[in-house]
Amino acid sequence: MATIVILDDSPTNRSIYSRLATMVEDGVVAEVFADPLDALEWLQYNRADLVITDFKMPGMDGATFTRRLRSLPRMAQTPVLVVTAHDNRSYRLQALDAGATDFLQSPIDHFEFVTRARNLLALGRSLGAASDAPAEPAQEAGPVSAGSILDALPARISVTDPTGRYLFANAAFASALGRQVPELLGQTAPMLLGAERGTAAWNGDRQLFETGEAPPPSEEKRTDADGIRRRLLTTRHPLRDQAGKIVAVVTASIELPEEAGSPS
Repeated sequence: MATIVILDDSPTNRSIYSRLATMVEDGVVAEVFADPLDALEWLQYNRADLVITDFKMPGMDGATFTRRLRSLPRMAQTPVLVVTAHDNRSYRLQALDAGATDFLQSPIDHFEFVTRARNLLALGRSLGAASDAPAEPAQEAGPVSAGSILDALPARISVTDPTGRYLFANAAFASALGRQVPELLGQTAPMLLGAERGTAAWNGDRQLFETGEAPPPSEEKRTDADGIRRRLLTTRHPLRDQAGKIVAVVTASIELPEEAGSPS
């Protein structure tokens, strides 16, 4: 059962978002707040699988709220969807820089809201499952192994070691490349993605290994093996051993709807 936290100072928006949250999947519980401080206090002692917040609010904007949320226990990897009615690119950049996972402009399309929320829940679960997996995970330990769980998700998940070689890839990641999972393991990003795209991917991983800090989510467009160009939101997170040392980087990409009027 998933818990979705909704924060918005508008009673109308809170009502709409909480109703849409129940459509994301069966059993969703919506915790609704009008005040950011009330939401942060609740999140100190309770778990959330997804947080949906307005950007412009009295006293604290969505970027500040997200930054404070990320400092709370168990909230480092929880997906955060920021919603605003203002068509201002700087808001989007501020929210992403603060640690937001995705950004949605209102008035919202109900189908898009539900789809993005569903994808973000899947992303959060995949990151949680990956962080619980061993540094060298078994691909098929059983019918409910970590690998089989990640293969069932629409997000593209991969895990790389400090040399840039893939330790793990789920079915969605392999399918986008037109390959089978075993073909990917032990390979590097430049080997699989080509020099330019692969080097960029490895540079993102290397920066995380060197700094210990996850970079902000990034958007990009990729042409997959099926010839279709897709818009993706990619996040990277460190995977640490019991001593706190980063032993791998978990990368997850979710597909985003094309923006209205944008070229393919």
